[in-house]
Amino acid sequence: MSPLRHGLLAAALLAAVATPALAEKIGPAEKAFPYLERFLKVPAAERSRVRLTYALSRDGKPLASLKAVLIEPGGARTPLPINADGAFERLPTLPQLQAGAQLSLDLPQDAKVGTSLNFGTQLKPALDYEARELAATVSEANTVIGKAAGPLSALAPKMTGIAFSKAGSGVAVFADGRTQPLPLVKETPYFRPEDFKGVVRVKLTKAPTRVGFYDKKK
Repeated sequence: MSPLRHGLLAAALLAAVATPALAEKIGPAEKAFPYLERFLKVPAAERSRVRLTYALSRDGKPLASLKAVLIEPGGARTPLPINADGAFERLPTLPQLQAGAQLSLDLPQDAKVGTSLNFGTQLKPALDYEARELAATVSEANTVIGKAAGPLSALAPKMTGIAFSKAGSGVAVFADGRTQPLPLVKETPYFRPEDFKGVVRVKLTKAPTRVGFYDKKK
């Protein structure tokens, strides 16, 4: 092989080896996690019943198990695991966001990535709930949303109840033992405290797959 061809081949091999290392998409963490800094500024004791989750997608599909790393200005690198649904299992802390940390994704820099935010509850799937705890969760959610939205709080969504995904059906139980069926939306029972004055418990026919917020008036 001529020296020229040998040199060209070596250069091609080096380029092939170097390409994966260059497949890194980096950007400000604050842009990847919208509203997270505002959310974390609310005292932890005031947001104990709610949580924020973030998921990444590309071309409408979850970026499952993608490698993500948070890079702080001083060079410290913290892995941010992403699960099979494309959701982050760990989020940046408030000091990290305020310091201007960067988010590194194992993707080309020009890759188009979408971020979805979900404001959810800390309630666990169960068959039986205290009505006052459900009401407290709804109330806390609206307080936190208002504080996180700041000047835009008037435009922020308002949570009105709790929805129990794929729970079949359920009833609201009054203090005197009377029961009233929970309303359904797309086969999901939901509980709006304003509609059930005097209710002490909520009972479901089966444990829900997810306990989230309901934000409609009916």
